[in-house]
Amino acid sequence: MAEYFLMHKNIPVCLMEIDDNGNIGKVRRSVENMAHFPLGGQMNNMKFHEWWRDRAIPKTRHGAKSALNKLGYSSTASALVNNLALSLSDCYWICPREEHLTWEEVNLFTNDFVDSFGEITINNDYIVDLRDRTKFSSATSQGELQKKWCIDKSGRRYLIKGNYGNSYQQSLNEIFATDLHEKQRFDNYTKYSLGKLTLSEGREGLGCLSYDFCSENLESISAWELLQTVKLKQNESYYYPLKEVCMGLGMSEAYFNNFMDYEIISDFLITNIDRHMNNIAVVRDPDTLELKGFAPIYDSGNSMFYNLTYEELQNVHLDKIKTHSFIELERRLLQYVHNREILDLNKLNSDFSIYDEDIYERHARIPKLKELFERKVDALAAFQSGKDIWKEKR
Repeated sequence: MAEYFLMHKNIPVCLMEIDDNGNIGKVRRSVENMAHFPLGGQMNNMKFHEWWRDRAIPKTRHGAKSALNKLGYSSTASALVNNLALSLSDCYWICPREEHLTWEEVNLFTNDFVDSFGEITINNDYIVDLRDRTKFSSATSQGELQKKWCIDKSGRRYLIKGNYGNSYQQSLNEIFATDLHEKQRFDNYTKYSLGKLTLSEGREGLGCLSYDFCSENLESISAWELLQTVKLKQNESYYYPLKEVCMGLGMSEAYFNNFMDYEIISDFLITNIDRHMNNIAVVRDPDTLELKGFAPIYDSGNSMFYNLTYEELQNVHLDKIKTHSFIELERRLLQYVHNREILDLNKLNSDFSIYDEDIYERHARIPKLKELFERKVDALAAFQSGKDIWKEKR
């Protein structure tokens, strides 16, 4: 066991023991700095251990096992420790007790880095050990898709994402969602752009990229972490507990309702089945701890029936779609909506030509995707006219 301070910028919030595999032992919290302790771990040590484990790159990330072997790490947790648990989502990190490092010296928002793990998993045909290129590389991006953090010529941080399988549809879905939000003139969303990736055998493929909405002055806290601050009832929907926590942190009820109304309806329209509690977040000032509102809508790639084969697209029952969100059945999410007309169906004018960028074998899907989307538009039109469509079969 080695001892590390968990830091929030330059504020030590606890002293903890960590073994070679990244597992936590004893934890001694700083009473005077408890306000800066991670919200998700404040309730008890079990919650804190969960917060720590969630910080590491998921083991299920495509190419994770191979990348760990090539970089010499025994696990994603050991990679987390080796990289001081630094993140481009918040201002937490760990400092070895015997060292005198500062936030200014190590943070990823202002210091150069190479995302070695992302480099290997996203370009799996071109393996280079990049550990010596920089002292600190990011090991804490969440999600299971291949991802890689980069820095552009102006110094801005951006994230490149790949796709599962041979299709590029998950990346194209992010572009489709970006176009939807833009035409609605909704201003709290993450803009995605297409980017070229190197695939196996030197082939060129498509991914998507988005700029980091966090900085030294703005950090992200997932809805799942917020929910760890309250006791949840078994099989309880997360919607109302999340609303309670957000309002307790200073968010107005009207703001919460408006954001959630739009996110639920726009997700319904594009059939985003992956709006789980790590794909919703709030942002706060890491110095004052003041809540600034919801993070821009992000991670909409698992939508538009991306995971269905052409044959399966022929037999979609819109009233039976299941989703990872507040509740399982997609249509029932509409019960939470207060303002049914928060999304203007007259502003859609959706452009399906973006899906022509997918591999040729997927082009036969495009007319069916458009047909299913139009059926979703019709369902929302009925919903906006006052019908409780979750009670109907379509």
